[in-house]
Formats: sequence, C-alpha cells, structure tokens
Amino acid sequence: MKTKVIVALATALAIMAGCATTMSLPDQLDKFVEKTEKEYKTYTEKEWEKSQEEYEELKAKINESYDSFSTSDKVRTMKAMGKYGSFVLEKELAGASETIGSVLESIPQTINDIIDEIDTTAIREGVEGVKKGIEGIIESVDTARLRKSVEGLTESIDTAKLREKLEALIKIFGEEE
Repeated sequence: MKTKVIVALATALAIMAGCATTMSLPDQLDKFVEKTEKEYKTYTEKEWEKSQEEYEELKAKINESYDSFSTSDKVRTMKAMGKYGSFVLEKELAGASETIGSVLESIPQTINDIIDEIDTTAIREGVEGVKKGIEGIIESVDTARLRKSVEGLTESIDTAKLREKLEALIKIFGEEE
C-alpha cells in the first residue's frame, strides 16, 4: 500500500511539476522577446536565422490558439510581436545604412576613376573640329550679299520718321528727370 501511495504522490508531483513549467504561449513569447532584446544587437547572421525560425514557430502556435486568448493576452501578444518586429527592422536598417555608407564612401573614388578615364585628347580634337566647322560657316557667308541686304534694309526704313519718334521719346523721358 505504501508503494502505491508513493507512486501516486510521485505521479502527482510529476504532473504538477509539468504543469508548473508549461508556460502559456503569451508567456513564452514574452520570454522569447525579452531574451532577444538582451542579445539581438550581437547576433550573427546564423543567430538571426535561428531567432527568426523560433519566432515563426511560436507565431504559428499563437495563431492557432489566438481566438482562445483573453483580451489582455491578445494585447500582450501583439505588443511582444511588435517589439520583436522593431528588433528585426532595426537590424535591417542597420544593414541598409552600412550598404549606403559604403556606396557613399566609394563615390569619390568612382568620380576619380571616371576623371582618369576621360580622354582629353579626344575632347581637344572634338573642340578643334567644332571650331573648324564654325570657321567654315563664317567663310561660306557671302559678305557682299549680306552687305547688300543690310543696305536694302536701311534704305527701306523711313529714317526721318524714326528720328522724329526718337526725339519725341527723348523729350518725354528728359522731362521726367
């Protein structure tokens, strides 16, 4: 009989110990997030992967039981998930800022490399070609014909009338001073 009582007590203690150590899913998530918060800044890529896997497994279990949670457990769960999400976001932004930083650091060297690659001889030859082209255009202008056109223009202008209008304008503006 003593053996049966001892076995029954041992079984009861084992069951109670098992129940006492089993945490609710919101408690498990809180514990996971607290642990992550203390350590995430020093995580290696492998540790981040492990953390993400653990989180996804825990999240899947939570999603299965979420409807049975009390309102306070639902709120607690959402806060913890948001907090974990902020750790992940911080990690991703840190990685992005490192990338942007290295790109910005490489810009001066890239510009210097481009400058080194500029073929000044080709540019000089191009400028000379443009200059010769302009000189050719100037040489091809028929100056005699141009002179005749200008003379014809001046002959067609009524200079007496123009002089009269200019003098009137001078008087108007001269009176204002």
